[in-house]
Amino acid sequence: MFEKAPSIYESFNARTLTTQELCDSFIVSEHFQNLASSNHTIMIGPRGSGKTTLMRMLQVEALEIWNDSSAPKFRNSISFSGVFIPTDRFWKTQFDIIKDKVGSIEEGGRLLESIFVYHTLERMASTIGYRVAQAPRKKNNFKSVVIKKVDEAELVGELAQLWHVSPKICSLRSLEVSVTNKKKEVSDYITSSLDRKTIGHINKPDIVTGGISSILGASTRIVNSYFNECGHKWSFLFDELELAPEEIIQPLVDSMRGGPEDVIFKLSLSPYHKNLEVTKCSDSSMSNQDLSFINLTGNSDKMGLEFSKKLCSNIFKKNNLNDDIESYFEEPKPFSVEDTFRELSEKDLTFKEYLDDQRINIDDIRNYGDKNKGPTVRKIKFVAHLRNYYRKESGLASRKRPPDSYVGFSNLCKAMEYNPRMLIGLINKFISIVKEKKTIPITSQLECLNDTFRSYNALLRTIAISSDDNSYNTIFDLIETIATSFKEEIVGAQFCPEPKGTLTFKKDENIGYLAAVGFALNAGALIIVKNSDEPFHDFKDLRKARCRLSYLFSHRFGLLTTKPREIELVDLLKRSNPRSSVIKVVDLAENNKQIDLL
Repeated sequence: MFEKAPSIYESFNARTLTTQELCDSFIVSEHFQNLASSNHTIMIGPRGSGKTTLMRMLQVEALEIWNDSSAPKFRNSISFSGVFIPTDRFWKTQFDIIKDKVGSIEEGGRLLESIFVYHTLERMASTIGYRVAQAPRKKNNFKSVVIKKVDEAELVGELAQLWHVSPKICSLRSLEVSVTNKKKEVSDYITSSLDRKTIGHINKPDIVTGGISSILGASTRIVNSYFNECGHKWSFLFDELELAPEEIIQPLVDSMRGGPEDVIFKLSLSPYHKNLEVTKCSDSSMSNQDLSFINLTGNSDKMGLEFSKKLCSNIFKKNNLNDDIESYFEEPKPFSVEDTFRELSEKDLTFKEYLDDQRINIDDIRNYGDKNKGPTVRKIKFVAHLRNYYRKESGLASRKRPPDSYVGFSNLCKAMEYNPRMLIGLINKFISIVKEKKTIPITSQLECLNDTFRSYNALLRTIAISSDDNSYNTIFDLIETIATSFKEEIVGAQFCPEPKGTLTFKKDENIGYLAAVGFALNAGALIIVKNSDEPFHDFKDLRKARCRLSYLFSHRFGLLTTKPREIELVDLLKRSNPRSSVIKVVDLAENNKQIDLL
């Protein structure tokens, strides 16, 4: 029997979907509403958090063919023409090679920058052509324009002169082809020059001059003039910039202030960039509303669960499973706070002493309210539950199975951090189980959760780091140390009502660890805890950040799925290993490639 072909939801990366497939599977979220504003925007999130999907849905073609009930509202409200620009993974490779092989990268840097500019212009030319095309399949005519052939020829001539390209005929299609050829010409020149270990001047390509911001500003003004759209905005949607060198990213960030009036930049980035500076004065920029900041991690449970239900329901419906998504999952039974407190107090003297000190009577727990001991009971009940589960009379138990409280539909979504790619991977594991058993037992949920955990950790083990005492060889080694320490806070010898479970980096001794922390953030193993009064976080200096472990680690190590008290990373590592020393990231470029696989 032939297996069913994978559905579009089984594609783990939005890069692989056609625009039609993307639109058919897209789910509107609060993040998309914010991204669709006419502001410059920086959007951050680890791999798989949905950055590419959100960016691609703002391009003109996607908004034209999108057929969801909410699509007309966005077509009416979005005032710009979106140009989606995927990052070419070859840029950084060439840039690094030039740095290694050429003494001065000034000339090589200009050529590499021109490849980036031509890549952007190529996508702009494609968007211009799509807006002009009068294809029968256009039903909504979103941003469509009608232009005479003579005006099209003049427009092509003006842009060709500005861009230093030579289209064979004066058509927009030929203009796009000429830009593609120019990009290849420059790339081939750089490659041949590197073979000679020098950037020479013989047969040097005639390239566009000026910074990306000024070139796009001039280009949009020319196009708007021929389209009779004075002041029309063009939004350039730069995706996956974590794969590009900082020399390319920083000018884009800088152009968000004082750049061309008709140009909007929207940048997709990972949480950590060693040499990237977003702003020196974030408060003033926010007060002027010229730059917005979207963090795809650390979503509220309400927003995350709402999105997850829609995403997972669509996957099930594609497999003819049309009931309410939550009805397919066996839910764990609520634990009894009274029984938990009673059992734990009998085998843990330190817990009993805490209850006595707080004057908490187990027999009266049901009667406690907000004005007496209710808040204290709520604060410690999950700590007590985990402590009771993992401890025996003599101390820590060697349980292999996590408690049931980590599963159930909503808990599984939370464990995935509401990350679209991880949710898709997990939810597809349940299809065959539902078809066979009608419901998904708790044991099966735990098995699939563990399987996801093992796959994720296998990838974390490919991200290499090193320490002077050889304690840490991969990102997973560091994460495992942190998680084990946090578990000890919960199940250790002394009951702790407020165990530490988040990390800070304020002490100077943390500096040697921050690069490793940054790559853990980019891989999604660590999550920045957002503060409502801090719209920006510093990409290159994490000392003001506060992080927690991804909830994917909670069931494996018996951790809380909340944001507990904080501890300095350096203090945690010294407590776990007194000989702990500076951690180094072995190969930044190679680690970026490994994180891209996530």
